[in-house]
Parts: sequence; structure tokens; C-alpha cells
Amino acid sequence: MGVVRAPVFGIIGLLCAAGALIVFAGDSMALKATALALFGVACVVAVSLVFLAIGKAEDAEREASKPPPPPNPHAGEAARRSRPRPPRRPT
Repeated sequence: MGVVRAPVFGIIGLLCAAGALIVFAGDSMALKATALALFGVACVVAVSLVFLAIGKAEDAEREASKPPPPPNPHAGEAARRSRPRPPRRPT
């Protein structure tokens, strides 16, 4: 939950900033447009975080259900049979 906490506070901050701009905008079209842009960015980030959380949960579930790979039966035999290479001839 700690990983999601910071972006959630960021989204809440963007929404509060958008709300404050709307309240103080009065007749200013530029401030209203800025508030609408901040609101849109906050909504896009919120939806992106939802998709990120769902994707991470699916990845964790898939990883948990995957069986561990079987050990290589020839790993010990190959290591036992290996011998050092002969020294190189001087050129």
C-alpha cells in the first residue's frame, strides 16, 4: 500500500489545485482552462494507476501459480566430468 500512497496524494493535490483555481478564477478564462487541464491530468493519472495496480496484481498471481523450473539433471555430471584445458602453446 505504501507504493500507491504517494501517487494518490499527488492526485488529491492536483484535484485540490484544480478546485482552488476554479474558485479563484472568477471571470478569467485562462485560470478556468488551467484548472480544467489540471483536473484532466489528475484523472488520467488516476486511471493509469488503477491499470498499473491491476497489472501488478495479475503479474504477482501469474508468478505465484507458475511451477518452479525442474533442476538440470546433467548439471552435476557435466561439472564432474569437466577438466581444465591444457595450456596454450607459445607462438
